[in-house]
Amino acid sequence: MELQKLNSIILPVLLIMYILKANAQTSDDAKNLFHKIFNASGYNKAVRPTYEQTTPTDVIIDLYLTSIIDFDSQKETLTTSGYLAIRWNDYYLQWTPTTYGNLTSIFIPQDNLWKPDISLLNGVSELKGLGSSSIFVYVLSDGTVSWYPPGIFESTCGIDITYFPFDIQTCTLTFTAWSYTKKEVRVMEGKEGIILDEYEENSEWSIVDTSVDNLEEYTDATVIFSIKLKRKPLFVILNIIVPVILLSLLNVCIFILPAESGEKASFSVTVFLALAVFLTMVTATLPQNSEKVSYLGIYLVITVGFSTVIVILTLFILRLNFRNVDEDPIPPWLIKLHGIVEKVRCRRCNKVRPVIMTKVEVSNVDCGYTVSTQDATSVITESNSPTPEKPKITWNHMCNALDFIFFWIFFIATLSTTVTIFTICS
Repeated sequence: MELQKLNSIILPVLLIMYILKANAQTSDDAKNLFHKIFNASGYNKAVRPTYEQTTPTDVIIDLYLTSIIDFDSQKETLTTSGYLAIRWNDYYLQWTPTTYGNLTSIFIPQDNLWKPDISLLNGVSELKGLGSSSIFVYVLSDGTVSWYPPGIFESTCGIDITYFPFDIQTCTLTFTAWSYTKKEVRVMEGKEGIILDEYEENSEWSIVDTSVDNLEEYTDATVIFSIKLKRKPLFVILNIIVPVILLSLLNVCIFILPAESGEKASFSVTVFLALAVFLTMVTATLPQNSEKVSYLGIYLVITVGFSTVIVILTLFILRLNFRNVDEDPIPPWLIKLHGIVEKVRCRRCNKVRPVIMTKVEVSNVDCGYTVSTQDATSVITESNSPTPEKPKITWNHMCNALDFIFFWIFFIATLSTTVTIFTICS
């Protein structure tokens, strides 16, 4: 009975050990397989790995994007890092696993076998192949080859600056088998396209969408990866847009400053120079594109134009302020304009003003008379009072009236321009 129990334990263990030994893959198996492929079979990496050379080799490509290193708007270049997942079938790299200790896969240096000369077609730097001699490819017994060459891809990307900094850009990475056409190699997109499993978020750009396409009209073996990027505008809003809006408001406030202060001209020129500096900063961050113009650039140009007109008007008002009304009489149309401004500012009112008065009759208490008080109300109008002398209007009064008019004109113009421009951009 105990012998039967012992046999029931030992026999399964021996069977497992036999199976493991039968499935053991030794270095000799790998050496024999390499000898068979590269020596006995005479593998030639210059020969396209298809038995029928009239049949094209299908190459499937996926892109693993790991990060966006830089997006240079001035040079219109996109620099990304990642690696490609390239797969094809090599007819000359097939073997029977049972012949080599059930060896189902091997790693081969990429320079020792045929591979498609995939290159970045729209690259900025010199054209060169992917990967390096230190990279291995993964080969299965059925001839499926998987190649994962990493790289830093610097590609061209046309910039649409119209809605800067609320812009969305679409950049492409076009990979092609440089030496082959579609008759020899068909480069096809994989099912997953651009894979973002290992992607690290960029501080300036966020990925909105990705796509991959293999255009039929291309005669070359080409696959195109598209990345739609949206700019994160917070930095530009805080460092450019908000200061420019505040400066535009200060620009209007020049008309609040009285001419007697002596700072009116210097203040207007200072604001003008500050706006010019911000215009230079925005221009330096955008590409030199004559076909499309940024709405932010248009806004800055309009604001600088307003500032230029305000400086001219300020100098004109200062010149009028120091005129003598006796030597240079004020034209009648300006006097009428001053009257309109005064009415708008409610400085003159032609209303009847009722005045409540109390009539008191007091008798001598000491003499025994009674004290009587009578309330009466009398209405006194301006017509009953003497007509006051009309104040003399001076050039200083005219300058104040012009400041009032110009303040509201430029305030409304600045506000409407700001709201319009940033409504369109956002």
